[in-house]
Amino acid sequence: MFAKFFRMPTLTNGVWSSFSDDFLFATNKIAEYEYTKRFTKTGAFTMVLPFDETMLKKLVLNGIIYFDNDWLWIQNLSYDGRRTELSGKDCKGFLDTRITLFADEQHPGTQGYDIAEGTTRDCIGHYIQNNAAYGICQAGRELPIVSYVGDIGLSSDSYMARLECLSDVVGKLCENAGIGYDVQGVLRDRGFRMVTNKGINRGFSQSDRPRVIFSARRRNIISQQFEHGVDDLYNVVYGVDGNENVLSAYRGSADLDIGLKRRECTTSVSEVTISDPAFEKYALNAIADNVETHSFQVEASASSGYGEMYELGDIVAVQDIFTKNIEDVQITEVSKSYRQGQQRLSLTFGKPKQKPLQKIVNDFLSGTARRR
Repeated sequence: MFAKFFRMPTLTNGVWSSFSDDFLFATNKIAEYEYTKRFTKTGAFTMVLPFDETMLKKLVLNGIIYFDNDWLWIQNLSYDGRRTELSGKDCKGFLDTRITLFADEQHPGTQGYDIAEGTTRDCIGHYIQNNAAYGICQAGRELPIVSYVGDIGLSSDSYMARLECLSDVVGKLCENAGIGYDVQGVLRDRGFRMVTNKGINRGFSQSDRPRVIFSARRRNIISQQFEHGVDDLYNVVYGVDGNENVLSAYRGSADLDIGLKRRECTTSVSEVTISDPAFEKYALNAIADNVETHSFQVEASASSGYGEMYELGDIVAVQDIFTKNIEDVQITEVSKSYRQGQQRLSLTFGKPKQKPLQKIVNDFLSGTARRR
């Protein structure tokens, strides 16, 4: 399997360069490779190549790799005379480099918030255009995303963004709509396209298409791990506006979030008053990642059919090897690795527990670390 390497497309007189002009080299000498692809969040990869001086001179930071139908963005490069290691993000990471800006004349009186309303597709398109599209965003902020593909994401939604990471905004809009997205290169043309994906139901409870069932009996899994917990859960948030007025908002039902099931935190929403209709939604958005853990992790066999029988975002069935229960769940992460000729595939279903560092970051973003 060959990996193709490219320079990052460049913008000249309003036109992005083509991949054929930016091609550097191709190689099938992949010593090690690990990549975790996520449904609504940015993925990360590491690739190890045998050390080669000629190849090293062609490698560039901010370069692009196309490998195993995935598009990857090189952010780190190291070598020691024996091996060359590359690491970075997938091309969703482009959106990690922008925050949401807008001019006051777009929404007078909104005090720095960029408000999008309409379908999920409309909202995502609005923020991409304002912060990444050539000819609309400020000069120097353009990203090589030239199109937005997909006729899904048509449910009604709205969002208030203020200096937020663009990938967080897009990811949260997708989560609200139950869809995922990807940023893919247009290999025979130029630039990248943003693609939305709803996933296909291939679970046990449906009969419209062949079922995909992971179970020990079918011998398509090597190991399983199940995780359930509430230490990442906050279901009640007290939003504090600039006048120190407080409004409580509930992720679920106020009748259910009682006793020790009620987990409170607080966040500052200083630029919006509690009389604003969007105040409650904004306050809840601040703790969007702090949810109950309910996830499955499966190491699947190499012959389980990933990429042919099922994809990231699809709903499949998993049989608990211990309880024998069968549950339909959505694939939210796929981790692929190649090492010493061996391939491994790990699937995550549902909402996994936050890593400690990410939990700290989210706490500070939401204000819960300071006020909790």
